Amino acid sequence: MRRASRVDGNHAEIVDCFKKLGCSVLSLAPLGKGVPDLLVAIKGITWLVEVKMPKGKENELQIEFAITWKGCRAVVRDLAGVESTVKTMKFLA
Repeated sequence: MRRASRVDGNHAEIVDCFKKLGCSVLSLAPLGKGVPDLLVAIKGITWLVEVKMPKGKENELQIEFAITWKGCRAVVRDLAGVESTVKTMKFLA
């Protein structure tokens, strides 16, 4: 039996910041298995986002997912990371 998924302590704050910057956000955290925590979109650009605490490290499944994923993906640890990610997404739009 699969355990309930855990989210990092800053997950809600990160989601709120993406939304305040105009993004659509869908939590994928319940999927587990290395899939990043969030699906984030703005201006037709969609990225997968892994949420980590400032000193948090990705586990083996997350690293394997990152290596094999062919789309856009970011690791966000704080609000500055959210702002930087959104700025890059807008630049690509």
